[in-house]
Amino acid sequence: MASELKTSNGTNTESRDGMAKLARTIRDKILIDEPVKEDGLIDQLERAAAEIDELLASSLGPKGMNKMVVNPVNDVFITNDGKVILKEMDVLHPIVTTLKKLAESMDKACGDGTKTAVILASNLIKNAIGLIRAGVHPTIIIEGYELALQKAYEMLRYSIRQAGEEDVRTTIACSATGKGVERKQAEEITDIVLGVIAHLSETQKGRLDLNRNVKVMKKVGGPGMVALEGLIMDENPARTDMPKDFENPSVLLINYDLKIKSGYLNPQHNLRMDSVQTALMFEERKREMCRELAGKIINSGANVLFCEGDIDPYIETLLRDSKILAFKKLKMKDLEKLSEATGTTLMSKNDEILPRHLGKADRIKLEKRNRENFVFITVKGKPISTILIWDPTRYGLDKVEEAVDDALNNAAFLIKNREIVNGGGAIEFELAHMVRIFAATQTGKKQLAILAYAKALEKVPETLARNAGMKTIDAMVEMRNAYARGVEARIDISRKVTDKGPKVYDSATIKKLALISATETARNVLRIDEIIPKA
Repeated sequence: MASELKTSNGTNTESRDGMAKLARTIRDKILIDEPVKEDGLIDQLERAAAEIDELLASSLGPKGMNKMVVNPVNDVFITNDGKVILKEMDVLHPIVTTLKKLAESMDKACGDGTKTAVILASNLIKNAIGLIRAGVHPTIIIEGYELALQKAYEMLRYSIRQAGEEDVRTTIACSATGKGVERKQAEEITDIVLGVIAHLSETQKGRLDLNRNVKVMKKVGGPGMVALEGLIMDENPARTDMPKDFENPSVLLINYDLKIKSGYLNPQHNLRMDSVQTALMFEERKREMCRELAGKIINSGANVLFCEGDIDPYIETLLRDSKILAFKKLKMKDLEKLSEATGTTLMSKNDEILPRHLGKADRIKLEKRNRENFVFITVKGKPISTILIWDPTRYGLDKVEEAVDDALNNAAFLIKNREIVNGGGAIEFELAHMVRIFAATQTGKKQLAILAYAKALEKVPETLARNAGMKTIDAMVEMRNAYARGVEARIDISRKVTDKGPKVYDSATIKKLALISATETARNVLRIDEIIPKA
């Protein structure tokens, strides 16, 4: 009994030590051990905002730098995507977490503009800290930010233009180049994305659900890219000598093994394999049952079979002889996607296979691309598309995937709402200028807050200029001179402040969301007067 008690006490002690260690680890990530308020709180806000701003600002724009991220399992990848960088940050500081949630909400709402929103919010917080240290109360700063947002939003509406077909293409291509891909590759992405969105718009009413209706696949090889109205799967056929191309095929989906186990042949287990005759009897009975299973599939009229389980080699042979293409050991999520795309009933073990359970596709073709088999399942009448990307390197794959993701989201917005604004930091600079003029109409300390808001807006073109290798002060002076002459200049990838060359546009809807969400996040942070860590 004493021994059991000792063991129990030891276990409890180990458990408490483990919980204490876990709590310590979490505290280290939160970076706060005790309640923080007043000057300490101001320092915490400034530090968190400055570090997030510094982290993301250097990766903004087509000339932005990349981040090498090493996750807890020592997996290394390179990215300049804002939401990925913030998601992989192993820090639980409450202010950092707030800014991470801002990025998540922007990504969920529109799939783009995460860096712009977070950089703007970070600078709004940093600028507010300077005012607080100068004696301006946070409530006054919040009121000034609200007035500045209203003015910026009002002036943004006057800067919006309706995009023509070529402007839509330009806007989508600009969103792709923002991830660092070359212009030619961005144009290829634009062509593919426009085709995908057009197909989804024709086949789906209401809001486009890109996560559900678009599948993006990445493969090492190429480089290259292909899109299909339907599904693409990287699967090998059950046998290499099966037919590989079908027009208007009938599709069958099965979620069980097509194999005969010994328990089915001899359920009482009263026979022993002690003679050649018994073994031959078993084999003949097995072949007979395989013929029955294969017969049900063949008689159903199916041309292509997708099976979640394994398939007996003899059944594979019978299917091959009947000109049926079969795939085995598929994932259930792929079968569910196939069922949705082709209208096929997913068959369970005790279901009777009938022609009405089969689905239809316009074409199913098995092809080898870059030394790997792919199944191209064309279904033109359903709201589902697949984009397949090849690139020789993993980093290249991730970069192109991020570019495709941003292009898809921008295209989805532009199909519904063709409002665009000038890119390359031009719209942020213009709004900052108008907010500064508006500040002159105000009195008291709110004027300082409105000017701080304008300064935060100017951070975007300043960052683009710095990332392009330009001198920030010179670039801002040139922007002001151009604006004074009525010229809509921007920070160009040619490292010039210009209105010449290829146009650069951004989605107005995404800019609106970034402006509103960044301001709201900054206001919520400035309302905090104490951080209390839970004991």
